[in-house]
Amino acid sequence: MLKKLFLLSCLTTCFAAHADELLFPNSDFESGTLAGWTAEGEAFQVQPTKGDNTAARNRESSNLQGEWWIGGYEKYTGEIGRPGEIAGDQLTGTLTSQPFTIRRPYITFRIGAGNLPGQVGVKLLVDGKQIELATGVDSETMILVSADVRPYLGQQARLQVFDHARGGWGHINVDDFRGTDKAVEDHSKDFALLDSVTATSYPEVGYDQPLRPQFHFVSKKNWLNDPNGMVYDGEKYHLFFQHNPNGTNWGNMTWGHATSPDMLHWTQQKHALLPYRVDRRAGTIFSGTAVIDHNNSLGKQVGDTKTMCAFFTFAAKPAFYQAMAYSTDNGATWTYWNEGRAIVDNQGFDSGERDPKVFWHEASKQWVMALWVQRDPGRVRWFTSDNLVDWEVASDLMRDWAFECMDVVFLPVDGDADNTKCLIYDASFDYEIGRFDGQKFSAETQTLQIARGNYYAAQTFNQAPDGRVVQIGWMRGGPNSANLFDVPHNQQMAFPYELSLKTTPSGIRLFCWPIKEIESLVTNRQTVRNVVLGEQAQALDADLDLVDLEVTFRPGDAKQVVLDLPRVSLRYDVAKQRLLHQGINDSGQPQEFVTLENLAPRDGSVSLRLLIDRLSVEAFAFGGETFGAYYIDPREGPKTFAVRAEGGQATIEELTVRKLKSAWKQ
Repeated sequence: MLKKLFLLSCLTTCFAAHADELLFPNSDFESGTLAGWTAEGEAFQVQPTKGDNTAARNRESSNLQGEWWIGGYEKYTGEIGRPGEIAGDQLTGTLTSQPFTIRRPYITFRIGAGNLPGQVGVKLLVDGKQIELATGVDSETMILVSADVRPYLGQQARLQVFDHARGGWGHINVDDFRGTDKAVEDHSKDFALLDSVTATSYPEVGYDQPLRPQFHFVSKKNWLNDPNGMVYDGEKYHLFFQHNPNGTNWGNMTWGHATSPDMLHWTQQKHALLPYRVDRRAGTIFSGTAVIDHNNSLGKQVGDTKTMCAFFTFAAKPAFYQAMAYSTDNGATWTYWNEGRAIVDNQGFDSGERDPKVFWHEASKQWVMALWVQRDPGRVRWFTSDNLVDWEVASDLMRDWAFECMDVVFLPVDGDADNTKCLIYDASFDYEIGRFDGQKFSAETQTLQIARGNYYAAQTFNQAPDGRVVQIGWMRGGPNSANLFDVPHNQQMAFPYELSLKTTPSGIRLFCWPIKEIESLVTNRQTVRNVVLGEQAQALDADLDLVDLEVTFRPGDAKQVVLDLPRVSLRYDVAKQRLLHQGINDSGQPQEFVTLENLAPRDGSVSLRLLIDRLSVEAFAFGGETFGAYYIDPREGPKTFAVRAEGGQATIEELTVRKLKSAWKQ
């Protein structure tokens, strides 16, 4: 049974009961200096840290004591003592205390950050020995630990905080070293939700900021990345997503949760899956899948409500594993299977293997999992199960392109249900088309690519109605929206696309196209046909804001065909046969990007579709044969909206502009 231990308040109470004395003056760093300590190397030069994660803002609460502590991530490059770029995971060094006499049987202190025994942690230097007392817990939130030092009572000793690691979690947080008569209660053996995040839905936050996206999903507040657990429960769609509840930067990975009747109008719910600690391992919740247990394979169904099962990566050192939680009330509450322990243990190829894709394979009457387990060479491992808990290895798919967030779907070719193919793709949308027999995948195409730009880690809705296959991708990268555009969120999802397989002159190919439900947002449309473009621009509605535009044009002898739209200008370069736009780079600076390329006219014409929201443009060519999703710079857009040609004449065969309304309740 799930035991919800609210650790921070409990640990603070426990600590107060056993706090006997400081080991030496400033062993709690409350002088605001390193008096009594000697720093060597770079890692501890700009210390101590004041307050709760000041430079490393938007990370978890530190659970500090008093005002000052050692915050290992809060380090700076450049001249010591002058704020600059944070480089906390890259710096190494030691922080050694003055000598003190061990007078109490236990040394009790707070410790967090990297769970890297032997690389980061705290040592006791006594009697010519170096005794490692503790390492971190892969969480910025420090916990209390007690080291038994009874064999050394009365002896002189020193403490040494050490950081010899670089890379992820390569830092250490410590605070408040004391001698105590008793050891604090060790909660690390128990299952516990980590108290550094809360299951909130941010009811106080609205969607009415001037630059808030209006028909793309964004979290009400804070950071968002990969879509997770997308599933249809028979009445509504569920979108779970990687989310930082505590800030607008990446961190504290939980599963946020939103529901919708139509994949457009979303209601954000309280967070579904929160970081936890089990068997002395603390970890966060990385990406995965949700399914509706239609045949009660798990045996947990209550009444007529089918069980929802969420499969996720438990991101904990020393190696990630795959775990599962289930809900008997359509995702309102969750129980971690076996208190969050592994249903598929780490396979031994990569400590970071992740992102289980689970689906029901009707032909073989079993559940299947595709799991990325190795980067070099790329390896996807297939598993099968009858009960969603016990998984057997079926086969390995070796592909150099394969890396994280795998998805697997089945699609009819040209709408023919008797000719259905298996589509497999990864986060960067490299894909192959072939057959899956319940045990292994056999490719029938070469490796292909369809997406450009910021599009990443797309997933499809499991068990969607009417056989539809609809995906949503994360628009990664781009500027920090919260810092730059005065909105409470950072990052957004792309618009939902419906997938299909079509026969082309090059063979069977994947097509992506905005879902038909977008029509429910249309408030007005303007269509023109057979218009010659030149010096005289074809003016568009001056009141445009949110736009769905389709255009087919003949480039003629023009050098460029330009579409000036709200907040962004796009231009088709006739000679290079590519579409470009003025966007924004990760540093928040304006930059021109190649939106789509290889756009040679077909029968003399180029066909495009463009979706324009407050912070993004999505472009589709030739019915969705290729597409790109990008962030734009809303500060740099055109002042008037028109279509024009430069350096010659072009002809608009047909152009339709649809004005859209917001999908959010204002």
